[in-house]
Amino acid sequence: MPKDDFDQDDPFELVGMVMPEAGADTLAEIGRCFIEEYIRMGWDDELLLALFRNPFYQGPHLVYQKKGEEFVRRLISQVIQDWNASWKKS
Repeated sequence: MPKDDFDQDDPFELVGMVMPEAGADTLAEIGRCFIEEYIRMGWDDELLLALFRNPFYQGPHLVYQKKGEEFVRRLISQVIQDWNASWKKS
């Protein structure tokens, strides 16, 4: 059902935000969060890399643009390794 008026207090209203310039540590954490989320959905390293390469996905692509493909590949590998190790412990 469409809404005619914008409600400032609506917690479900979609709101876009611009992030301030992220530092190196912040970019790594942003990348790690995206990777972990998509690993949980069963994505492999090639699908993850394609996500970071695609400008449609602005968050991951920002990491890719600022840090480069080799950084993203290493981050994907590291997060997958950490994720697999945590599953073996449980």
